[in-house]
Amino acid sequence: MCEVVDRVRIALNRELQHSVGLTLAENLVLCQVAMAPGRRLRMVDIAGHLTIGKSAVTKTVDRLEERGLITRERDPADRRTVYAALTAEGARLFTTAQPAFAGAVRRYFASHLSEAEIRQLAGLPGRLLEQAPAASGPSR
Repeated sequence: MCEVVDRVRIALNRELQHSVGLTLAENLVLCQVAMAPGRRLRMVDIAGHLTIGKSAVTKTVDRLEERGLITRERDPADRRTVYAALTAEGARLFTTAQPAFAGAVRRYFASHLSEAEIRQLAGLPGRLLEQAPAASGPSR
């Protein structure tokens, strides 16, 4: 299963870089921020949603910020809290990237499965997680 995930991630990454100039990680961060209320999300929440380390989020947001797609905002009530906020250019690129991302997911993954297999696959993680011990947070 890990090999399948790795191959699909590599294919998605290549496709996104070629079609819209984003890495898969950058697209996933943009997606989290774009879907958040007010189009901004705490950096720690991005890490939690994507189950990646805070340093990986910081490096990815650094690249997105350099390109003018994300800005960092401090919480005036708690200066330790940093938000990633979507810029107008980030929103435009996110809108452009999603059809490319969805097409790549179909091409490299979903088109090889029946509707019944997709439904079954979608239900498996929940069943498996019910049995697994709870994690204390991202281990990466």
